[in-house]
Amino acid sequence: MFEELEPTDIMLVGGGLIGLIFGLLGQSSRFCFRQAVAESFESKRAGQLRGWLIATLIAVAGTQALLPAFEIDLGESAYWVESLPIFSLVAGGIMFGIGMMLARGCAGRQVVLAATGNLRSLIVIMTIALTGYMTMRGLFAPVRQQIEGLWQMPLENPDVIQSLAAMISFDADVVRIWAVVVAALLALVLVLRSVILRENLYLTLASVIIGSIVAGGWYVTGVIGYDDFEPQRLESLTFVAPGGNAMQFLMIYTGATANFGIMLIGGVIAGSFISALTRRELKLQSFSQPNEMLRYLLGGALMGSGAVMAIGCSIGQGLSGISTLGFSSIISLSAIIVGSRIGHVIMKRQENVQGNLAAAE
Repeated sequence: MFEELEPTDIMLVGGGLIGLIFGLLGQSSRFCFRQAVAESFESKRAGQLRGWLIATLIAVAGTQALLPAFEIDLGESAYWVESLPIFSLVAGGIMFGIGMMLARGCAGRQVVLAATGNLRSLIVIMTIALTGYMTMRGLFAPVRQQIEGLWQMPLENPDVIQSLAAMISFDADVVRIWAVVVAALLALVLVLRSVILRENLYLTLASVIIGSIVAGGWYVTGVIGYDDFEPQRLESLTFVAPGGNAMQFLMIYTGATANFGIMLIGGVIAGSFISALTRRELKLQSFSQPNEMLRYLLGGALMGSGAVMAIGCSIGQGLSGISTLGFSSIISLSAIIVGSRIGHVIMKRQENVQGNLAAAE
């Protein structure tokens, strides 16, 4: 059956399947970056934090193993850049982190929740998609371009591995293999700890699979879906730019073409809905008071614009980007964590959410 499909068609199917898996697991395991960083700030339960670390390490190991094996060129992705727009990465990351805490969930988490009937999350993802697209190609684009040019740092090598290999005069593929081994061993230690202590076993399994599908995204777009005649940008799990593209696709369907990211969003919605349906967790939820809606709208706007400036969201940079070990991703993720800390302090001062570290609901 797949032999009759064009590479771009296979890529679309792959994007939908990866999204479906993420939606199923994201809903059922409550996989949540916001809660992970909140746990680290509060020095309390470490379930989500451990899960995020496991997913990240698996994603790094899988992606770095794929690069030499299939000669994937991540220079065609958004994360390996020739010049670092440092100010834009830092400012955008901080904006995204603050917005994520205000809206009580990152872009990926909001998509998962919207599919379960959460109207708050539906409003947030629409705001993210709108402001993200405005920042990428619309009204805010000129401002973004000015910000990107404020502080540029040229790079000889776009990622940690190639830079380290050049410093120690080793072959980059050899250093990459060592990175795979180290990341895999660290992930194994965290997984075994969960198994031995019988803590969060389902979340641990879900995290392993989520990390694996990040690498799977690179394989789909960089290997089986690669087409010399119709080149596509290499990508994996990410939500803000695909969210904006998906909104545009719905508005001009007859004149638009689906891509990996749009299919990914559709798959996540379907997977989360199926999971919530089977677990009897479909439930309409809305805002309890007007100022709550304003906070969510502000959070969504900060995430949308911030993610475009930071070249990705907490999943786009925090999982997919970090899996490439690109310098831009390291800077962006660090800024997102700083912004999350600022947002966490703001939220702790709000009486109605003090001490509430649960995933967005």
